[in-house]
Amino acid sequence: MPLNARSAARARFTVYAALLAMVAVESWAALTHISHSDFIVFWEAARRLSAHLDPYNTAAASAAAWKQLAIAHPPYPLPYAYLPELAWLLTPLGHLSFRTANAIWLAVSLVCIGAGLGLLISIARRDAKHPDLATLLVCAATITVASVSGIAEGQVDGLLLLLAALALALLPKRRLLAGVMLGLAAALKPQVLWFVPLALLMVREWRTVVGMLIGGLGSLVLSLAIVPPSQLGEWLRQLVQGLPAPSSTVSLPGILTDLSGLTAAVIVAVPLALLGLAALWWVRERLDARTALGLGIVLSLLIAPHDYSHDLLLLGVLGAVTALVAGWSRTLVVAVVALDVASLLDLWLPAPWDHVEALVVAALVVALIWLARPGSVHSQASALDPAHAT
Repeated sequence: MPLNARSAARARFTVYAALLAMVAVESWAALTHISHSDFIVFWEAARRLSAHLDPYNTAAASAAAWKQLAIAHPPYPLPYAYLPELAWLLTPLGHLSFRTANAIWLAVSLVCIGAGLGLLISIARRDAKHPDLATLLVCAATITVASVSGIAEGQVDGLLLLLAALALALLPKRRLLAGVMLGLAAALKPQVLWFVPLALLMVREWRTVVGMLIGGLGSLVLSLAIVPPSQLGEWLRQLVQGLPAPSSTVSLPGILTDLSGLTAAVIVAVPLALLGLAALWWVRERLDARTALGLGIVLSLLIAPHDYSHDLLLLGVLGAVTALVAGWSRTLVVAVVALDVASLLDLWLPAPWDHVEALVVAALVVALIWLARPGSVHSQASALDPAHAT
């Protein structure tokens, strides 16, 4: 093996080892620092649903959840801001002790992340001229210092990643089913995918958007079969109460909430959304269903009024399609490194200044759109290849 090839292999091994180490550390934290886990919210909602109680009664649910964690003076409320399907699916775990259920949920999350990564890697390797580099980029874009925190926090991002990866794998041949997958994901966490249907409309992906409507509306209909309409109204109220998000958000409106308050965030969110639409219209001819999905996810994360660092796990979807636009792969490499550095900086910066991650995401969006501008090179080979650099 030549010296350069041996050095490259060592570098890849080092990166993979670092990614696995981050996952291992966060997995251990999920098992040991249970008072910081959001899974307690899902678990308590499952328990209340199985007991025919209102899972959206924040006061009662929070008191019961904190009692399970043996915390006498709850520091903050624990609202359940998800559709009842999630609690219904987790009903079997609600009959177990929290520690046991938490361990099973961790295993489910890791399986979802692994399966989602496997799908994304297979997609990326089909289009890339250098499959090994494409694999590394997808893994590094998915498992970042920012996104991996969701493992310890017991979040649902692993399930979201798997649904988004399934949708990407189904495109472009099975558009309707791909849309259903995206609709189910959007129903689970609408704020991180809300811009995706707009991006798909720009590239005339009508069947995919119809599929999203079917998946989303189907979730709402199923919700009405699980809980009465009044409780579904409580879900909407819980969701809206979290808009915009406080410190640790990776969205620009969330930053303005910290700096100038809710009014400034709302005022800026509207023109940002319009600017995003204008940008998508400008580059629409250079996008297909898959690249529109990747760009739509990043725009969702940037402009959403409510998202967090762990939601950046969905950047793996973008990583799987970067080979389709010249320059996107190199840009994402730089963005991933910058994002990891920004995440470490945000751990040290005091509020409301701990939003360096959001600035990196904003720079990534600008770069992606510029590289996909009309007249730019549209490449089917990996832009990591020097022959395709721009």
